[in-house]
Amino acid sequence: YERGQLVSAATRGNGEVGDEVTMNVRTIRSGPQALQGRGWPEVLEVRGEVYMADADFLAFNEQQASAGGKIFANPRNAAAGSLRQLDPAVSAARPLRFSAHGWGEASEPLADTHSEALEKIGRWGFWQNGLSRVVRVADADASGLSAFYEDVERRRSGLGFSIDGLVLKVNRLDWQGRLGSASRSPRWAVAWKFPPERAVTVVEDIQCQVGRTGKITPVAHLKPITVGGVLVRRATLHNADEIERKDIRIGDTVVIQRAGDVIPQVVESLAAERRENATVYRFPVRCP
Repeated sequence: YERGQLVSAATRGNGEVGDEVTMNVRTIRSGPQALQGRGWPEVLEVRGEVYMADADFLAFNEQQASAGGKIFANPRNAAAGSLRQLDPAVSAARPLRFSAHGWGEASEPLADTHSEALEKIGRWGFWQNGLSRVVRVADADASGLSAFYEDVERRRSGLGFSIDGLVLKVNRLDWQGRLGSASRSPRWAVAWKFPPERAVTVVEDIQCQVGRTGKITPVAHLKPITVGGVLVRRATLHNADEIERKDIRIGDTVVIQRAGDVIPQVVESLAAERRENATVYRFPVRCP
């Protein structure tokens, strides 16, 4: 933003070079075209996440299915693909949202602490997820952080959007400056991941999927089940060795999880619940 007006937007890419997506971002309602209120710096780079809410994602996939379009595996892929469309009208037709969580270049200091700066960014028109909390840590007592982690983990399935953990940040900006950054990430922030959410369902079929490079991957077609707010119908089985090692058969009851809360995978087959008609999968002898 320059003089309060949106002038450019880009994806983070590799940290130095990303995709220029200004016209697409202009179609996102929660990313303001102009900063609101007063007191913003002459130049301000706002950082955050473009995402789809869980309900929006499910409705979008249903719309795609009825129109014979592409079905997306998860909200993250759907949001990333929608943001990089060459035609901004396609991005505009998709339910994208923007949540601000930080900033980069600023022509003047925003505040003394991270939390105060985010409050200002919120007043300037940016939506934030409302889950942040300042926790005081004294004498290496991290019980307040653990309590917050456990509270969010309990509530995560009802948030309406998918998360896979928290990010702990040093609040004082002068301390952030002293800690600096490593080559790929700041030393003043660290991710605290949740364990993947799991669910139990049935393998209705196993079919091979041919990738764009010709690689063939077995995929479990599951009785649909919601995991972490997302409806899961398929999960990768990786390869023949993985199927044999986990002894996964068609008709088996299996435990699935979303790895990194994104890619569904089969964790194990519940042998105690195996049906008599469960069948061992045989790989095709010809390319499907």
